[in-house]
Amino acid sequence: MISRSGWVGVGAALGALLLALYTLDLLLLVGAVAILAGLAGEILLFHAQRPGPERTPFRVVRSETPRVLSPGAEFDGRISVAYRGPRPVRAEVVDLLPGSLPVVAGTAAGRRWFAPGRSVVLGYRLRAGDRGSHLMGPVAVTVASPHGLAWTQWTVPDSERPLRVVPPAPIERSHRIGPALFTRMQGRLELRHRGYGTEFRSLRPYQLSDDIRHVAWKRSRPGQWYVREFEQESRQDFVLLLDITPSMIAGRPGENALDRALEAASLVTAAVARSGEDRVGLMTATDRPRQWLRPHRGEHHFRLIAENLAYLAPVPGSFDLGASLERLEGRLRSNTHVLAFSALDGPLDRIRPTYARFRARGHHLYLFPPNRAAFYPPLADGHPGAIALGWAEREEHGRLERRISELRGVGIPVFPYDRRGATNQVLSTYGQLRAWGLAG
Repeated sequence: MISRSGWVGVGAALGALLLALYTLDLLLLVGAVAILAGLAGEILLFHAQRPGPERTPFRVVRSETPRVLSPGAEFDGRISVAYRGPRPVRAEVVDLLPGSLPVVAGTAAGRRWFAPGRSVVLGYRLRAGDRGSHLMGPVAVTVASPHGLAWTQWTVPDSERPLRVVPPAPIERSHRIGPALFTRMQGRLELRHRGYGTEFRSLRPYQLSDDIRHVAWKRSRPGQWYVREFEQESRQDFVLLLDITPSMIAGRPGENALDRALEAASLVTAAVARSGEDRVGLMTATDRPRQWLRPHRGEHHFRLIAENLAYLAPVPGSFDLGASLERLEGRLRSNTHVLAFSALDGPLDRIRPTYARFRARGHHLYLFPPNRAAFYPPLADGHPGAIALGWAEREEHGRLERRISELRGVGIPVFPYDRRGATNQVLSTYGQLRAWGLAG
């Protein structure tokens, strides 16, 4: 392709040629023709010597980098670019890195002089940003003609490398079923209840309301009758509903609203795994469902939910709570507790009739919205942006309070959270659901 300098030179030569023809100046005419011929010759010769796109004269070797990182972690990267062409060239090398992997030291681009067989090394240090899958590369090489009149570019094949940014907590702990599966207590959560089930708990004195089939005859004697007491098996279904729109990424990488919501969702998954009875499902949504896992149990199912939570990334779109409840209503087979995490930026005009139908089907919704204003640390007094940040925080607080009041007026329990996380709210809600079947 012809560069800007090339077009300027060609235009100037053509202007001089027209001026020479107009003035019939022979000397000017000869000079203009010579300049135009020289420019055209360099451009044509440069493109004639350029190999095809499938025969790039450059080869890139990328150093080994981690395949999985936590948000905020830093790592070193390096590319070695070797030139295999027949004549020296001056080229600009650029490693096309995504904006989610900012360069904190070094440089990922540079203009170098390449002799045949010479290699150039670019080193830099990157910081992992938002969660999700990212692609390092490819590497683009731009070569200009000797006087910069034309240029050509190659995208070096096989110079990409995938990278996943995953918070460590969900993938490491949430899917594992620990010894608490065989106990009645996990932390302060009562996972099983006294009643008539299948797992023996203790003996107690006989009461007139007891079933005679549970009398412990071998331990009883006339006047002192005992009955066997078992753990009550109360299976409940849970669904994690996650808003994954960009409105959920308020805060620092690894500590934003979506990260805190996923930590809490992972905690629910771990608690359900340890209960030995409950089932849990997952639905992620924007303006339409993105993922759906039906409530179920099992090691494979818990691991699948944990991996989906770990690799979630924001998706463009808007989240409509009412529409999401309508979609869930048609997918749920039994009475279900839905734990929803949403920034509540979408419309709420249909929430009242939608939630009434949702409750009539036997389902319950518990909403956890992030207080996005509390996800950013305060600025020091006198900072140029302190006034603007204070105004934005007040506006966000007001908007969130209006939304929460509207939802609570419909009867939806709402538990906002900040950058410290939603684990306390989720633990309290899950404990109440296990104990009484409702939370508020």
